[in-house]
Amino acid sequence: MKNKNKEFNSSKEFGSFLGLSDLDIEIVLLKKKIIEKLKKERISQKISQAQLAEYLNTKQPAIARMESGLVSEISLDFLTKVALVLGVGFTFCKPKVA
Repeated sequence: MKNKNKEFNSSKEFGSFLGLSDLDIEIVLLKKKIIEKLKKERISQKISQAQLAEYLNTKQPAIARMESGLVSEISLDFLTKVALVLGVGFTFCKPKVA
């Protein structure tokens, strides 16, 4: 059987392979950046995943899924709630898409 594994040189190339538009790719990358910032802030505040989940009235596995980078499963509303609880602000810039 022939190996069907394909290597991608960039996230854009991978997103295009999946049929995502340039805007969809930018949203995924933005969500990843937000998640990384929120995880870093949670750790710097010495808040456990379980504590953060309690503050958000959710369960610890939801925080673990978010921090593991399962971007498609995490809504921007949820990320906003996490940011508010942690006191994290964001500045958004114009996406790179035309």
